Amino acid sequence: MKEFKILWIFYRKLIIPTFLFSVMLAFALGVFNPSAFGFSFLFILPLMQYFIYEVRFPDEYVFYANFGFSRKFLWIFTVGFAFFIKTLSGFL
Repeated sequence: MKEFKILWIFYRKLIIPTFLFSVMLAFALGVFNPSAFGFSFLFILPLMQYFIYEVRFPDEYVFYANFGFSRKFLWIFTVGFAFFIKTLSGFL
């Protein structure tokens, strides 16, 4: 349960802006449909992680490492979650 709280702390900085930017990008592409949203989510989530955690707050990785989450794990989980959302939105 503690691990989920730590992951929530990590992803709460990513999910809301990623969702909003994905909706805006999907509308900017012309037609808003779940597939366009999924594609933009797949593109924007890793990009947001890069800008937030690699550029702006790189020292926060130490906090997550103290709980057993390496930088590599967080990146793999982020990309995997983005692919999951892309796949899920493709079925809608």
